[in-house]
Amino acid sequence: MTTIQVNGENYPSTIVENNSESLDGKIQTPLLLSFPHSGENYPDDFGTNPELEFNVLDFPNDKYVNELYIERKNLNLTSVHANFPRSYIDVNRHQHNIDVNMLKDGESWYGRIHPAGLETGTTLFWSKTKEIFEIYSRKLSHNELKQRLAKCFVPYHQLMTYHTQKMHQNHGKAFILDCHSMTQFDSKKRGRKERPQIDIGDRNGQGCSLEYSECVADTFSSLGYDVTINGRFVGGEIILRYGWPEINQHILQIEIRRDLYMDEDTRERNEHFTKMQHDCSSALREIKVFVDQA
Repeated sequence: MTTIQVNGENYPSTIVENNSESLDGKIQTPLLLSFPHSGENYPDDFGTNPELEFNVLDFPNDKYVNELYIERKNLNLTSVHANFPRSYIDVNRHQHNIDVNMLKDGESWYGRIHPAGLETGTTLFWSKTKEIFEIYSRKLSHNELKQRLAKCFVPYHQLMTYHTQKMHQNHGKAFILDCHSMTQFDSKKRGRKERPQIDIGDRNGQGCSLEYSECVADTFSSLGYDVTINGRFVGGEIILRYGWPEINQHILQIEIRRDLYMDEDTRERNEHFTKMQHDCSSALREIKVFVDQA
């Protein structure tokens, strides 16, 4: 088990909740929940700008999203959780999505360089938060970033692959719900337009069956939410890696607007948190029924 050091203590970099294994070791429902951006443990070697307030540094994280889907435990579902913040390393980015300007001797990076998100600072290793705040006041070394890849990125995707494959072997099918949150409004660059309450991303139909996308969208719509499919986010690296409906392996990304359950600035749960959690529980029960019958 790979670990990260937080306040001098070792923590697993990735956590798996094996709620779904019966006595014979088989997964009962081939539905996996992925929480790539809800990690709350900030490693000692992060080395961020000391003048950056924690609420600003933590802003990119999908805080509380794993709590919204707490019903997964009662439903005996398996889930994979990143235990580190997404700005430390973002497992929903390609491992070659590198901003060489962040690095000491960036041009000599050991791997390929295929950057995206340079302007917004949202590459594999984030450089900005809340659009304008610089996360670092220093250049990063090759060694520390390769350590992050080895200890965080690789284990997360190894465990995702292992449990997805295990479900597929047991049932001939696998379904993944990749769980995220999004801000109420678009970035300044996109005009600050208000986002839908729920957005389902399936890479424009390439990541899963139409029936799976419609099941999740219809379930939240029936609970009274404004839901779009690929209306704001089509899905990131996780969808690309694990979405193969051609072999009955399905994944979609679900984005819940943060103001529905938290204060975006203070990072505290708001008065609507319990309702959102209750609705996510109801939705998860319906999604499980669909997966069992698919």
